[in-house]
Amino acid sequence: MNAQLHKALFEPRRIALIGASADRTRLTARAQLYLRKHGFTGDILPVHPREKEVLGERAYPSVADIPGEVDFAYILLGTQHVEGVVDAVAAKGIPAAAVLADGFAEAGPEGAALQARLVATARAAGLRILGPNSMGVVNLNARIACSVNAALEAESLPAGRLALVSQSGSMMGAIMSRGAARGIGFSHLVGTGNEADLTAGEIAGLLVDDPQVDAILLFLEAIRAPQHFA
Repeated sequence: MNAQLHKALFEPRRIALIGASADRTRLTARAQLYLRKHGFTGDILPVHPREKEVLGERAYPSVADIPGEVDFAYILLGTQHVEGVVDAVAAKGIPAAAVLADGFAEAGPEGAALQARLVATARAAGLRILGPNSMGVVNLNARIACSVNAALEAESLPAGRLALVSQSGSMMGAIMSRGAARGIGFSHLVGTGNEADLTAGEIAGLLVDDPQVDAILLFLEAIRAPQHFA
């Protein structure tokens, strides 16, 4: 298990939300709202070019303006802005980031070329990317709900010892909410999306030796990098 990557994804204490919205009705406000709703006590670092404060948290005009180290970044911006932000995240030395936006390899040759550039930039800097099209990361035992999935609107979700790794964000939410309705709790839930860099197999490998996990559920639409399941 890669201990540094495991900590960045599942036990971050300082999370940058790049493109966080001050309007709590917007999709891009959800990660911040859900983190606090479900008990995250670490630092939330919204990045917004104009706002000095976002939903009660001090905001920063750029990633470079955030003081100190950052464990994890969730990039909430539209497709056309992601490439420049990945450059900034890499320059900041953040070890892992998730990308919410779609419109990459699944959208055709131009999107595939953009996705390839993101991965090349990230790998050159030692940054690992979850997504694009990632619903983020949830670790209920650590009170981390860094996701925009509406299933996290629930007032409380039971923590358990099952982990879910899902390529589909909608299925991630459906399984989480239906499990909660039946008293089935999860330890971790991860939306891998396009798997441009981190794959479901790699994420499962990080969780297989986790002492909080008894079993790992996979929802796969395709098996990418099958060697990671060996």
